[in-house]
Amino acid sequence: MEWNREILQKPMWKEEIKNREAKEQIAQRIAEKVQDGDVIGFGSGSTSYLTAIEIAKKVQSENLHITAIPTSYEIKMLCTYLGIPTATLEEKKPDWCFDGADEVDHDNWLIKGRGAAMFNEKLNIKASN
Repeated sequence: MEWNREILQKPMWKEEIKNREAKEQIAQRIAEKVQDGDVIGFGSGSTSYLTAIEIAKKVQSENLHITAIPTSYEIKMLCTYLGIPTATLEEKKPDWCFDGADEVDHDNWLIKGRGAAMFNEKLNIKASN
């Protein structure tokens, strides 16, 4: 059997990213927080995808050493592609983490989509400082 390895050559988000400009601004602000030696819990979804790319730019330009704890296979593959080492919660404890939400109401309740990674996202949040 021959596998299609295209996704491993250049991971791309599979659909149009809604509110891309706003998400890119958030991604840049999150990347500004990254410091050498950080262990960071990476969320899942399009905002986390864009944030991983921004973090990788900072890591490369400032020669930082970080570790990501990704919450989905997509983000783990992206981190690998971007050269960001990954670990699991069994191996490391996140210093901090980030994730996005589909909606936030006036009481700051979040609505999350694509719930397959939600349990892992909650574990990262609970484990982080």
